[in-house]
Amino acid sequence: MLGSAVKYCDLCGAPLRGKGHTVVYEGGIITVCDSCYSRIAKFAKPYNLERTTQKTQQRPRQTNKTVDKELMVVDDYPTIIKNARERLGMTQKDLADKLKVSEGVIKRFEAGKLRPTLEQARELERVLGVKLIFEVPSGGEQSKYSRDALTLGDVAVVRERK
Repeated sequence: MLGSAVKYCDLCGAPLRGKGHTVVYEGGIITVCDSCYSRIAKFAKPYNLERTTQKTQQRPRQTNKTVDKELMVVDDYPTIIKNARERLGMTQKDLADKLKVSEGVIKRFEAGKLRPTLEQARELERVLGVKLIFEVPSGGEQSKYSRDALTLGDVAVVRERK
């Protein structure tokens, strides 16, 4: 078999005999050997590549996300949250109940030990009447987030299978 690459099972790493079984398992699409397939068959769904590509060609996906802007939570969010909560005469427990989170989460927000997600920040903005989210400029404009920030590729070490 000149020019053909040997394929391996995504679960056990054994070389595949034949095509293997391509399945959707725990949210991922993997190709497994007969042995692994017999163990996961009741949890996995067969994956049909031809049917999937036909669907995507018929109806292209539409998204409502804007590509050219990125939203971030302000750096001084602990002070803003605490001052707004105190201004409204709320306890940490009251705020936690309104946001449907534990009181410990609010304490960690105010201590700066936990940064709110964008959804949590939006809810905090609504409840407290403050501004916690700002737009990070992108595109032609240089920002401190685009060039100096580390990426996964900067720190990852890739090991090749032998």
